Amino acid sequence: MSAFDPYDSILAMIDDQAPGLPKIESAFQPVLSLAHGAAVGYEALLRATHENAPCSPEAAFGVARRSGRYGEYERACTLHHVRRFARFADDESVLFVNLHPDVLVDAVHAPALADELIESGVVPGRVVIEILEARQETPAALVDAVERLRERGFLIALDDFGAGLTNLGRVWDLRPDVVKLDRELICKAVSSYRNARSLLRLVDLLHDIGTFIVIEGIETEEQAMLSADCDADFVQGYFFARPTTEIDLRMPLGGVPMSGRDARLTHARRLRRAGDLDELLPYRLAFGAFKDAWCAGAPADQAARHFLACEWALRVFVLDDTGQQVGENIEPERHHDLRSATFPLLARRAGANWSKRAYFRDALVRPGETIVSEPYMSSSSKHLCVTLAAHVVVDGRGFVLGGDVLFEGLSRSLA
Repeated sequence: MSAFDPYDSILAMIDDQAPGLPKIESAFQPVLSLAHGAAVGYEALLRATHENAPCSPEAAFGVARRSGRYGEYERACTLHHVRRFARFADDESVLFVNLHPDVLVDAVHAPALADELIESGVVPGRVVIEILEARQETPAALVDAVERLRERGFLIALDDFGAGLTNLGRVWDLRPDVVKLDRELICKAVSSYRNARSLLRLVDLLHDIGTFIVIEGIETEEQAMLSADCDADFVQGYFFARPTTEIDLRMPLGGVPMSGRDARLTHARRLRRAGDLDELLPYRLAFGAFKDAWCAGAPADQAARHFLACEWALRVFVLDDTGQQVGENIEPERHHDLRSATFPLLARRAGANWSKRAYFRDALVRPGETIVSEPYMSSSSKHLCVTLAAHVVVDGRGFVLGGDVLFEGLSRSLA
């Protein structure tokens, strides 16, 4: 710590100018790296008292806002957290501190807070500014404020993604280092296999943007397992550790024992990629028979009879090497009720062009191989399907053969 402690001066200012503001205490909750089985850092949380009774952070900041001292109170809380963090942190730990967008864009408090954090002696690269979920009337101003913090070396996190205002557009605008997923997402994901796969795809999407992912609110082993299976970078929640005012780095985290990277997390496999599902093996074999028979000259309906006999097979189809569909879909008699197109035009199959579908592109770059798409909404029905596809050459012409499987039916055995 430097000789000048800005925390002392700002706290004295609050006591002098607004003595009725809630008293400040800090609690810390670990943010756990699943890959390392250890805390990458700690989120600081306010534990306030007002008029000799505990009060929630929302109530404490409400008192500060009504007193016209919100900015000063936010600064005092942040510096209190940093001061406490410096007492127990090792050289690798980072601190997550919550800040309201109003403070980050304030012409007085924002630069003053950044200066005070730097003067505190904690390296900016070990402080993650966690932007709270709140409406910001001037989003461009928030983008500028975040860029100034980034230029000074601070890391940026977005809180509560998937709830309210924190959406994909905000991620693109602010380019955070970390995105924290709202706890409701993991709660709903464990209740439905389809939701769980959607969470996996969301994590993939955010990783593609270039951010680390924290799944918050982990309270059960099932939620912890699913978070690992979704390839989340970090987790946080009562299952691992509750917030506490006293941190001892020597104490193990609660919940799943993490020594040696506990196998129950590192080997979670509820959400295997579609192509790795054992349940698809009969469909793969039958699709291979369809491909061989069709290439040998058999009519498509005869070539596909073994594939279409599989329980959840929906259809086969043929595309030319530009993605244009050749002829109509060939479908079994069953599952007729599952083949109602959402929009009438989409029931028109022949002549449609599917060159932008991932299965078509993948089949072209892996000729002869049977590829399996991830689940997606088929235009020919209102349900998720996976498509088996293969690029073949017959009489010098290229084609892509496709076979759709109702994923919602297949996944009943996976839930």
